[in-house]
Amino acid sequence: MTSRASQRERILELLSAARGNWVSLPKITECAAQYNARIFELRRGGFRIVNRIREVNGQRHSWFRLESRPTLPINHDCRESVKYASAGSFPEFGVLGKEAGYPD
Repeated sequence: MTSRASQRERILELLSAARGNWVSLPKITECAAQYNARIFELRRGGFRIVNRIREVNGQRHSWFRLESRPTLPINHDCRESVKYASAGSFPEFGVLGKEAGYPD
């Protein structure tokens, strides 16, 4: 398992264990220094994770909460599937011919 995947799993376990309650940023950073990237990947995987920020005595404090899990099967590597453009992807352009004056 990659380091990213294990960090995502630790964050997800922490948020799940909170059962809808808010989890403080210091707790999440214990799971991953790049917590923002891991949470972004979880969100792309279909998890609904919300956050809130409050100013307390002039300092910003953040919390995160898991609101829902994906309704579709979970994409375990949490990467958005990439769709490559095909000839029919952009019908508004019609059929593009070879540019005149350019070598093959």
